[in-house]
Amino acid sequence: MANHGPHRLLEAAWGAAEWDRGKVWWVRAVVTGRGRWGSGWGVSAGLFVAVFVLVPATFAVQDAWQVPVPRPIAFATLEPIATSYWVSWGLTLAALLTPALLLALLPPARLIALGYLLTTSAMGVLLCGTTVGLAFSGLDPA
Repeated sequence: MANHGPHRLLEAAWGAAEWDRGKVWWVRAVVTGRGRWGSGWGVSAGLFVAVFVLVPATFAVQDAWQVPVPRPIAFATLEPIATSYWVSWGLTLAALLTPALLLALLPPARLIALGYLLTTSAMGVLLCGTTVGLAFSGLDPA
């Protein structure tokens, strides 16, 4: 394909060109001089942060704020959980998601930000639910 201007190179692959009634199978715009980083880096960082940073950081916040940990529940009784317990989980997760907002400001890093945001959010909610479930059952690590 010919280079149409110094800034953009438009590549179009035609499905057998004119022989296939002119159907376009794929079109890709390539900006020369600027690379895009893949979302795999964000997914890897998100997994690391969610697994190795989120739970210890939440326990540190709960210790610093002296948040009451929920006690194991009996069969037919359910005690209310302190609001500060849920706030500690939410604020810790929100603090760990801020790198995604900063990365989203850089156009080449938006895929990294998306991978990080989705992975950290999903794993964070999963780990939060697991840890809270273990706290209710009396098997919590804290």
